[in-house]
Amino acid sequence: MPVIPLLIRCSLLSAALLFLLPASAARAAAGVPPLHVDLVDYPTPQANWSAFRDLRHRLEAGFDDVCPDTFCEGEYTDYQPLKLRCSVERATGRVNVCGWAFAASELRVDPSTGALQRQQPTWLCHFPIGGGTTVAALLAAMEGPQPLFQRLPGTGETLFEALGDCLR
Repeated sequence: MPVIPLLIRCSLLSAALLFLLPASAARAAAGVPPLHVDLVDYPTPQANWSAFRDLRHRLEAGFDDVCPDTFCEGEYTDYQPLKLRCSVERATGRVNVCGWAFAASELRVDPSTGALQRQQPTWLCHFPIGGGTTVAALLAAMEGPQPLFQRLPGTGETLFEALGDCLR
């Protein structure tokens, strides 16, 4: 088999694979670093794991403290904070978006059939942060025992206010 046609076929196959793969997979296959990373992995893998884990625990504790008298009154009796994630622009350290997922549930017994009736809504609540907020600025703004009530960079709003809007 001639070498030139084999090289042409390999080149065409490579081009076709790059076209068919999603952009992120193509970037990874080409050895190009991702444009965005999880806050935990900025600037290097697991670099902010301890700080983020601590923040998540303080936010969850704060949510548990205020939930019964605020967000959790009403239609559902069981609200649970789930995953908390922030997207960071790898090259600049700017936070693109932070989201905190929540779920709630309500179970009732149908008096006629005895069957359980359920409602299980979910929400993804975004942090009110301004454009250009860096990882360092976000973590610094949420220092202390009550991060739900700390004013966030670029907006001056609190996560507590954002949750009130999101969970209703």
